[in-house]
Amino acid sequence: MATYPLKMKLADLKEKSREIRKDLIKMIFEAKSGHPGGSLSATDVMTVLYYEVMKHDPKNPSWEDRDKFILSKGHICPLLYTILGHCGYFSKDEFKTLRKLGSKLQGHPDRKKLPGIEASTGSLGQGLSIAVGMAIALKHDKKPNRVYCMMGDG
Repeated sequence: MATYPLKMKLADLKEKSREIRKDLIKMIFEAKSGHPGGSLSATDVMTVLYYEVMKHDPKNPSWEDRDKFILSKGHICPLLYTILGHCGYFSKDEFKTLRKLGSKLQGHPDRKKLPGIEASTGSLGQGLSIAVGMAIALKHDKKPNRVYCMMGDG
């Protein structure tokens, strides 16, 4: 497994985004539940963030120097789960458990259940205040880490 960012070629990024979309659709279809539109529309942005921009390490999800990603529109968590699985935070075999009782992959991200999730979110807009608080704390501590927040209205 790698520490990110990888600095991939554009063609490789496009292929990775396509693979993520394919697994995302399969996951939502298997669950017979989810929000495919919002997830699919954010795939390219989140692929670039996780593969080209953010510093993170799937082998060490609590790495102090990692950048943080907050998904404020928690209903598109199938996309976040797919990207985290592709990066190696957990086995892609988990994809088939989306929204099933006892699964780590619930309908909104839960930071206590899955590595790589920085905040449990759900209500639209909730993540912005979490991200701002994290950014202020990092700045106060003179840390160079960055905080990214994806927002949307569903």
